[in-house]
Amino acid sequence: MADLIIDFGALERTRGNLNDVTDLLTGPCKGMADLPASAAGEATLTAKLQDFGDEWEYGIHKLAEFSSGIGDVLRDTVSTFRDLDDELAAAFE
Repeated sequence: MADLIIDFGALERTRGNLNDVTDLLTGPCKGMADLPASAAGEATLTAKLQDFGDEWEYGIHKLAEFSSGIGDVLRDTVSTFRDLDDELAAAFE
């Protein structure tokens, strides 16, 4: 019979790292949205820079959103396993 071992510390460190990713991406996301494409001076280049900024801003925003969501799921997973572990320990007393 195999034992189920859950490394809560590893799960919480992973969750913390994912939250750090969210925080790290927030600045560039805002920077891309605020990028003044018109500074290029030439209309075609300005349009291309604006498209580039919009696409990157969207992509960075999605990465931040997904990493935050995964962090939430890990938090709930750790909580559920801790509760289950406590219940199992109490059942053996």
